[in-house]
Amino acid sequence: MMKKNLQTSALSVALTVASMTASATGFVQLPATGVVIDGGKSAYITCNTTGEFGSNPNGSTPPTFSPNGGANNTCALKSIDPPVAGYTQTASVVRDIVMNNAYTLNQPITVGTVVDRVWRKGVSCIYGAKIRLNNVDYDRRAISPGVQYFEVNDILRANFLKKAPVSVAYVYTTRGPGQSDDVVYRAGLTNTSVVNFPGDPAQPLISVAPINRKWVDFTTDISFQDDDGSSVRDSAWLLVKSTCSEQTPAETDGALKFRQMGQEEQPLIEVRVKAFDPSAQ
Repeated sequence: MMKKNLQTSALSVALTVASMTASATGFVQLPATGVVIDGGKSAYITCNTTGEFGSNPNGSTPPTFSPNGGANNTCALKSIDPPVAGYTQTASVVRDIVMNNAYTLNQPITVGTVVDRVWRKGVSCIYGAKIRLNNVDYDRRAISPGVQYFEVNDILRANFLKKAPVSVAYVYTTRGPGQSDDVVYRAGLTNTSVVNFPGDPAQPLISVAPINRKWVDFTTDISFQDDDGSSVRDSAWLLVKSTCSEQTPAETDGALKFRQMGQEEQPLIEVRVKAFDPSAQ
């Protein structure tokens, strides 16, 4: 979606946060038993819910840190080098995001890339991912005219079950006119992604998206060209902080998952990629 990220007067609009748990700049802890909300509990905290989870053609409002503390910066950090002072990068790999299913006629198609990194400070690690989607048609079937671009609404990283506490943050960057990341709308300990339409609650109940302490799910909205008429091809840096050992980070197949959830009625598609695995440290 072409997030025209409102850089003018809209920057002064404060983010309405549905949960007091997620009301701080920087890393925010994901409660292992969920977040208390109206009607029950949710696995999700909210970060930046401007832009209606990407469905608003005017885009989301990016985080700021000044003046007077800034606005729209829940879960946001200023820098990625390093994301937190005192942490040292210990691993970094660029990986292809390869789709291979019935839509691709069972042929591998590289729909994007992800930078996968780990930073460490003693027995604390930060696992980071940043995605860029390609200008490529993934649906090669004859019944699908035109170009179908892979859209990523949810990005999940695995294996935090024994790594409590787990906290999340993101780093948003702007590289020039029309070149910016998408924000993170929410994050939670769940393996059940839920598509968000205008008017839907920002934090689905655990009866809809159950708590799963193995997985951290980030909700965002990126596509080389979105069906709603606008586009952001880059995610923010998506960061998860947890305990770890001092071993070299290990890699596991499928430790990152990318999901197209059908916000514009696209088919539900999941692509899995090898990634650094917290459970192996």
